[in-house]
Amino acid sequence: MEVWVAYSFLNKNNSEKVEELFSKLPENLVKSVIQYQDNDRKSRMISKLLLEILVRKMNPDQNFFWNLYQKDSFSRPYFKDVEMNFSTSHHEGFSVVCATRKAKCGIDSELIKPLHIEVYNDFLHPEEKQFINQQINPQTSFYEIWTKKEAVLKASGLGISQELQSFDVHGDIIQINGEKYSTEELNLSENSITYIATDQKITQLNLEEIVF
Repeated sequence: MEVWVAYSFLNKNNSEKVEELFSKLPENLVKSVIQYQDNDRKSRMISKLLLEILVRKMNPDQNFFWNLYQKDSFSRPYFKDVEMNFSTSHHEGFSVVCATRKAKCGIDSELIKPLHIEVYNDFLHPEEKQFINQQINPQTSFYEIWTKKEAVLKASGLGISQELQSFDVHGDIIQINGEKYSTEELNLSENSITYIATDQKITQLNLEEIVF
């Protein structure tokens, strides 16, 4: 199964060019993003631009229009009548998008920074708690678990409707609602952790950094 991944670092981009490209998107999309502030807003803008790049790469013979962009009952975005699944993630200064033709996919990236893991205990499966506590670096292990969990939820389409502590992601194969998913780490940045989740084995990964 082939997967496309595009990512971009905010500090490598020309801000004016990003603003110009983003301004050409439909008004409703622009309004949904400009309400955010500073780097959060810019990272969301870049995510949309990355998504458009992947859609055009995967469907070079198909006309692409942003009015095909919709959301389902779980607020999961999709393109009507376009054969592809996609997922986006962003944090301070970084944006990433993954896409497949038919398989389910989800991606999540988290910036590593100090935190109190015990605050999140209620959201972790018992097996995950045990796994984290046994590691030499519990904080890094927590971020690995958290990004895998978010990626699987995005791939499944369940999102926040699924209780986070109800499924365990520390193993190689993750089961949720009777479906199986596998995860793979993408080493894109030294100060963040990124995982992609799919319901089929990845046989070809097309990874590209985009600079606007």
